[in-house]
Amino acid sequence: MVFGLDRARLTELRRTGIDHGGNRVQPFIDDEGGWPLRCCLTDSKVGERIAIVSWQPFTWSGAYSEVGPVVVHADDCGGYAAGSVPPQFESRRQMVRPYTADRRIAYDHIRLVEESESLTDALAEVFAHADVESALVRNVMAGCLSFAVVRP
Repeated sequence: MVFGLDRARLTELRRTGIDHGGNRVQPFIDDEGGWPLRCCLTDSKVGERIAIVSWQPFTWSGAYSEVGPVVVHADDCGGYAAGSVPPQFESRRQMVRPYTADRRIAYDHIRLVEESESLTDALAEVFAHADVESALVRNVMAGCLSFAVVRP
């Protein structure tokens, strides 16, 4: 099951104006469009109010609980209803970073997914390994989080 950013945590970030890295959120008007938004898993449109924020995808602390940049709507957009891989991500290079139940990266199952491959199929392959409980899908070039996936 694919998830965008946690809505309650994102609501709190927007309310406080402070991101997970301790930075002040600085919204701007998108004048180009096409930013991959992690809140609703759509691409931005020209004229939308967006922000680049530091995000901690895990609610637990530990060696693998890194913080990194993501782009979000600056205001509530309704989020993403958990479901399948959004179509626009099927044609983007992505890296699937799987995690075990003990919150460690399952290094042997990390998967680079090229534009010509199916991300949905790659996720099925990764989750075919019994030790994989969840995964983060990341942009290959920037390394930023695209979305989270939990065992179906």
